[in-house]
Order: sequence, then C-alpha cells, then structure tokens
Amino acid sequence: MTDYELIRSKRRSLELRVLEDGRVQVRAPQQTPLRMVQAFVASRSQWIAAQQERQAQRPRQRWHDGAAFVLRGKTLSLDVSEGATRVFVSGGYLTVRVSDSDQESSVKTAVQNWLRKQARAAFEDSIERQFDWFAAEGFSRPVLRVKSMRTRWGSLSARGYINLNLALLHYPPKALDYVVMHELCHLIHMNHGPGFHALMDARMPDWRQRKNLLDQPCYQP
Repeated sequence: MTDYELIRSKRRSLELRVLEDGRVQVRAPQQTPLRMVQAFVASRSQWIAAQQERQAQRPRQRWHDGAAFVLRGKTLSLDVSEGATRVFVSGGYLTVRVSDSDQESSVKTAVQNWLRKQARAAFEDSIERQFDWFAAEGFSRPVLRVKSMRTRWGSLSARGYINLNLALLHYPPKALDYVVMHELCHLIHMNHGPGFHALMDARMPDWRQRKNLLDQPCYQP
C-alpha cells in the first residue's frame, strides 16, 4: 500500500498529488470514507510510481557560476558576478549580476524574478497567436495567471482565467504552445472526451509529439 498524507478539505472530489520530494498527498472531502480514499490511491498506484520516478530523474537546479540552466529547451551556463542586479541572455550564457554573487539564494531570487517576467511575455504571446480562432467562435480571451504548480502544466477556470506553470519556460516553445492550445480547447470542451481530442487534432495536428516534450526531465528550482 502506498504511503500518503491525507488532507481533509472543503473540495468536492478526491485529488492526488506527488510532490517534488516524492511524497504523496491526497486531498479529500470531509465526509469521504477512509476506505474510499485507500481504494482511490490503490487505483492510481502505477501513476504514482511513474510520477515518483520522474521526480527522481529531475536534476536539482544549482545557482553558482558555471551551473547549467535550461531556458526554452536550450541549455545555458550561468555567468554570475557582482554588480547591480541584472539578468540577461548573452550567447550561450544567462548572465546574472547580483550584489552578493557568493550567495546562491541571491542568484536564485534574481533569476526567478527575471524568469517570471519572461514567462508572462512568452505566455501572452502564445495565447495571442493561438486565440484568433476561438475569438471568431465568440469566446472571450481568458486572463493569464502565471503560477508555480507542482502537478499541472496549466488549467482553465470557470471564472475566465488561464493558469500556466512558470516551469514551462524551461521547455521548447512548441511545448508551451501545446499547453496553451490544450487549455484554450477547454473553452469548448471542459473534459477530455472524444470531442476535446478531435478539436485538438484539428487545431494542432502534432499535439501528441509536442506533449511528449514535457516528459523530458528538466531542472527544478
């Protein structure tokens, strides 16, 4: 039996999460019987094992000078030195200027702040390029929210938000465009039934190949 942490909440359905350290969390409605929770976890045992293996393969991001950093599918080297805080790409380097270059925490903070700005611009561009067809169908463009998510690449809320994982900026642009198209298709089909897949095939015929890009290990912060 898989070990897991059970969290009771006001949610209406069971939710399973595999955290970055491999621990399993289950969120369940207050009145859900324990036997139902256990059966739910048992039914997902293969998925849990696959996710734990995937987490174990992901290398930890280091923040010192010369460390590798993956941006949009390309591996750069961190070029860290002291100076007024600034982050930019130059050739095969991600150049990072911070007041205390010996502190990896300072480098991490500077890069993540920069990465969030880059992500917002890239995500907005992807939505803009792919939304015209949905606009012609009468849909309003969802509002972007950039998030750090552990178990999802993206989601679409009934309140009109498209939530995209900050980590997508580490992957090739084709992978980002796939996730955006996936969420936009949920404007029409809220589930993953035949209608959803038919729409994905029509709007992005190579979406399965793009999705496979997200199975590659990538650095985690």
